[in-house]
Amino acid sequence: MKRSPLHALSMLLLLVITTAHGQSQERNPVAAHGRIEQPAATDRIIIKWRNAESTGSSPAERATKASKLARTSLSAKQSISAAIDVVQLQTPLSAAALNSTIGQLLADPQVEYAAPDLRRHIHAVTSDPLLSEQWYLLSAQPAATGTDHAWDLTKGSSAVVVAVLDTGVRFDHPDLGRSSAGGKILAGYDFVTDVAVANDGDGRDADPSDPGDWVTEADKQQPEFTKCDAASSSWHGTRVAGLIGGLTDNGVGVAGAGWNTRVLPVRVLGKCGGYDSDIIAGMRWAAGLAVAGAPVNPTPAQVINLSLGSDGGCTAAYRAAVDEITAKGVLIVASAGNEGGPVSAPANCPGVLGVAGLRHVGTKVGFSSLGPEIGIGAPGGNCVNTSGNLPCLFSIVVATDSGTRTPLAATYTDQNPLTANLGTSFSGPMAAATAALMRSVNSNLSPDQLTTLIKRSSTPFPASDASIPQCHVSTSDADLQQAECGCTTQTCGAGMLNTGAAVDAAVRPFVILQNTGDATAGSSIVLNGSSSFASNGRTLTTFLWSVVNVSGTAPVVLSPAQASTTLNIPGAATFTVRLTVTDDQGGESSEEATFTAAAPPVAPPVTTPHAGGGGGGTMGWELLGLVALWTRVKSAGRTRAVKGRQA
Repeated sequence: MKRSPLHALSMLLLLVITTAHGQSQERNPVAAHGRIEQPAATDRIIIKWRNAESTGSSPAERATKASKLARTSLSAKQSISAAIDVVQLQTPLSAAALNSTIGQLLADPQVEYAAPDLRRHIHAVTSDPLLSEQWYLLSAQPAATGTDHAWDLTKGSSAVVVAVLDTGVRFDHPDLGRSSAGGKILAGYDFVTDVAVANDGDGRDADPSDPGDWVTEADKQQPEFTKCDAASSSWHGTRVAGLIGGLTDNGVGVAGAGWNTRVLPVRVLGKCGGYDSDIIAGMRWAAGLAVAGAPVNPTPAQVINLSLGSDGGCTAAYRAAVDEITAKGVLIVASAGNEGGPVSAPANCPGVLGVAGLRHVGTKVGFSSLGPEIGIGAPGGNCVNTSGNLPCLFSIVVATDSGTRTPLAATYTDQNPLTANLGTSFSGPMAAATAALMRSVNSNLSPDQLTTLIKRSSTPFPASDASIPQCHVSTSDADLQQAECGCTTQTCGAGMLNTGAAVDAAVRPFVILQNTGDATAGSSIVLNGSSSFASNGRTLTTFLWSVVNVSGTAPVVLSPAQASTTLNIPGAATFTVRLTVTDDQGGESSEEATFTAAAPPVAPPVTTPHAGGGGGGTMGWELLGLVALWTRVKSAGRTRAVKGRQA
């Protein structure tokens, strides 16, 4: 049966296996890990010497040599091998001072490497009993997001809010709960206007609780639901909200990927989906923009998650909303869709981070839509066993309710192959939670910068397998790829979401390299890195400019240690400028820009025509004739212009 766009808005992105037949076969829990507190200082350094014998016959003598190089007192602690020593500082050094000391050691050609001897710990462990089944947050599978490594860097912040625009939420779930009562879910708002669709007895109001979105055969006799499929309540918003903001380390159920991140529930979907007008109103309100008839949002979101969509292009209404919301510094994340065809709207809107669904091994999961509008790929859940009696090992375990219509009891999705929880609806929230963790360590990151770091830090897709077809960009809505295929950067995004690497990138300085002037031989351009910024609680300390990969005449950097510098380009060349910025805790990032400086155009030679065979200095008759002719033409032109004005 053909589904209406209204129905598709919610159900397209919720994929729950309802039969063991006719599904692509795609289906392990992994171990949990404890928290790293990375020290801000250390009193030990590991040194490897290129020729240990030349620097001294004993570790003590080599320590004396190292003390002179580092210009600080170092004593021998122990030796790892004949050429590798551990030396002890008299007092711990800050990260910045340690970097300087190591730099002095590395300046000596006899030192192969010098590295801080840091303390390490087990990875962050939560007490949530179902964490071992949340393979997609851990690091044991190729496509898993490594969120456990991100938790080593940050547990997120309650000041960061992710808005979940969906079917509402079950506040009474023990892994959610109202923030006013110690939970993670803010008050939110219900923007569903149509009373029949809302299914809660009224239209818009301040209660975004999910009453259920079931559709019966009798409902299908009503005009609003004629083209809808009969279905039980999805509790879709609760599933999505729990994936981002489930209570973490509370000894109950699952862990929310955002840990301390709070969720703002904005109800925009009901029975058989929801209308664009309600969704756009909800998006605007979530971002803190004014919406007619609705109160001011007291807790605007920094990230908006849209696990919804339908076929078609990005409309002008969505484009305008996205532009206005991103201008306020809010990142919009949207799921790709579950049709295996072109990316759904609004995930295909410019400025939105679209997320495709991946199998645990990093290939595209059969149901996921795909295309060049996708920014990143993330787990969507898949089953690999061939028997309907075996568990779906790679499903997405989330909070839900057991009621088939109205709410009944809080529960969690399981690995039953008949009810496995799958869909790009759950790929998107993983990226949204990642952005929230990034914002918790660097609140200055803009939507574009968040997206840039998420893409840059992604894990490359696995190498193509001859037994698996390669994904291609769909040529039409009918060009469906509903089976596993090998991802490319044109079909599944920049790579596989790596939450740990993305948060690590957000902790480091964000480098912005700007230039003034054109790069041409014989000229100078001004390079400026002063717009770069550090993450929360850190300050930038050093700027280092360098020129690399030169083809042609090497340019010269003036004042290379300043935030702004001048680059002299003496001759034609193609070259890359690199700016490396360091913060006061040793965090470092680089940005590069490539220039091609062409030689300046050569002016044609000036010649003096001569008459006959006479001497120089006289103008040839031919040129005089041309001058006289041009004078007459100019005069005639002026006359015509004057006549024209008089007419």
